[in-house]
Amino acid sequence: MKKIKNSAFVRFFTQFPRLMLAEVMFSVPAMLCFAILGFIGYITGYNNIIVWLLGLIPTFPLYAGLVMSVRKIAVDKQSINVFSVFWDTVRSNLKMFFIHGVAAYLIVTLSVFAILYYSAMAQVESVYSAVLMIYVFMTVVLAGMMLYVPVMSVTYELRIRDIYKNSFMLVFGKILRTLIALVSVGAFALGGFMLLMFTSGIWLALSGVLLFLTFPLLYTYISISIISKGLQDAVGSFTEPQKPEKPQLTEEELIKQQTALSNTDSDYVFVNGRMVKK
Repeated sequence: MKKIKNSAFVRFFTQFPRLMLAEVMFSVPAMLCFAILGFIGYITGYNNIIVWLLGLIPTFPLYAGLVMSVRKIAVDKQSINVFSVFWDTVRSNLKMFFIHGVAAYLIVTLSVFAILYYSAMAQVESVYSAVLMIYVFMTVVLAGMMLYVPVMSVTYELRIRDIYKNSFMLVFGKILRTLIALVSVGAFALGGFMLLMFTSGIWLALSGVLLFLTFPLLYTYISISIISKGLQDAVGSFTEPQKPEKPQLTEEELIKQQTALSNTDSDYVFVNGRMVKK
């Protein structure tokens, strides 16, 4: 029963207020940033995915706080002060997650354009179908890597190149968990896309706000819950076990040891279970 109560699924509901606080601290600035870029794209005429997704770069450092909050709640089973954990993690990972934001932006934009281009070309020349499959495979691998990169960055003290190398290896080394995570978050992403496709007007705006306030949390919580065990098996525990403290002797016990040490004819005596010289 205790194991069920501490499962990631149950803790999502019991710790939902804390999770939602972390989500709001990430989503509100992100929503503002994307809205500004959307407005800039509209007034300049560059109203496309290249401009819209630029918001990934400045908002990705905030994602570090959401990742750490989710990890501590879902995996470490801790009841945390979300505000302090969130902002402490953002401050300590600012530079690294800015680089991750650039990587995420390039992966998404280049993958979208490559898939759209070769999909169109495949309708003209069948040879491009093979190229399209290669790009789809590469996109899946890169998406799998980005499941591991954020949580690995906030957990372990690794160089950036080691983070990406280990993430690439984990995509194939823990392929079953990676695929389950990708399919799970993909299902939610598809549901969100369909919601936007079949709404309009005020309902479209409300749907967009709802997705901004829920999808990052669901994506992060589901992916971390699924990949965390394989990641810890391969790289190391999220929380290192504490070393037991050495027992402190009382003054009376110290006197007894000193007396025993002075009253023996041997050059060596046992002290705290060890043989020591007088």
